[in-house]
Amino acid sequence: MKLNRYDQLNFVGSLALATLFPFEVMSHHSIVGIYDSNQTVEITGQVQSVSWRNPHGLMLISTIDASGNPVEWEVETVGISILRNRKIDLPDIPPRSSITIAGYPSTRNIPVMLARNILLEDGYELDFFSSPYFDSEATDTRVQPEPENTNSEQAGDSAKGIFRVWSTVMDDPASFPLFKGGYPLTDAAQSAMKLWNPRANSLLRCNSKGMPLIMITPFPIDFVPDGTDILIRIEEFDVRRHIHMSANVTAPASHTQFGFSRGHWEGRTLVISTDHILAGYFDLDGVPQSNQITVLEHFTPNRDYDRLDYRVTVSDPINFTEPFDLERYFIWVPENSVHPYECLDQGPSDLSPLANHTPN
Repeated sequence: MKLNRYDQLNFVGSLALATLFPFEVMSHHSIVGIYDSNQTVEITGQVQSVSWRNPHGLMLISTIDASGNPVEWEVETVGISILRNRKIDLPDIPPRSSITIAGYPSTRNIPVMLARNILLEDGYELDFFSSPYFDSEATDTRVQPEPENTNSEQAGDSAKGIFRVWSTVMDDPASFPLFKGGYPLTDAAQSAMKLWNPRANSLLRCNSKGMPLIMITPFPIDFVPDGTDILIRIEEFDVRRHIHMSANVTAPASHTQFGFSRGHWEGRTLVISTDHILAGYFDLDGVPQSNQITVLEHFTPNRDYDRLDYRVTVSDPINFTEPFDLERYFIWVPENSVHPYECLDQGPSDLSPLANHTPN
């Protein structure tokens, strides 16, 4: 079945996507080493609290184990930006209501899980991965109504060239994700990766992605004129990238998370060169990057300005043996906009209150 553009954008949690790119859409970090996606467990209990945030939601569920002992489960869910992308209203799950959750357990044998599906007290099933699990009489995706045409018309009237909101086609590997591995790593980079711990790393925190990693984002981005310069607004982490369009501007001595960016036009293509980037991780799998990294970006819209092709050329002599390109594309969906990200550092990680829980 061929999906139209609108359906493609919102088909976030397909099984094919989960197989190819395991759960990167759910948060700003990979679940590798955190959850066991080869197992599914079920719990039934009473809701203590629900927090719909980014990069994930968090639920605390009180249960009774097989020995009759009380156990409090910490349940991670998709974030509000993912729900918004799928046009799903934030579910109303009252405290003390009884629910059943199916999901992936922690690899550390502690009461922490990643929710796949939730069966609410009224019999409806919330499905985060586009695959019903429970034998319920009705599956409720809480789909929002289609946006009014006036919203699209207003967005169309305000759009000018590249200056509009661009979105991701989540189920097309050509659009998401941008980082797919297979980089030309130096010996130093390979040695550094042997020390990678998927739990104890800075990518588990809010505002952790720098350049070019932030450009993997599955959430909307917006190009806005800023005097003679350009501002790139990214929903994820509420990032703001300032692009200097003057050739005479001088870079500061210090390095920063998103670096220092200079831009110019080559026809319709916006070309951005960025350096002075603060060293950190290059991707979600712990590939390092150094302060010597530079990136050259090309944003090329088609003639109808409903697709934006993106190519970034990466150079880092410390960690990569040669420069290489990464590519993806965005599409224009007029009714979409950049929302506040509302990120909260909490959840099942080594930063969590359950981090020091003693495994059974």
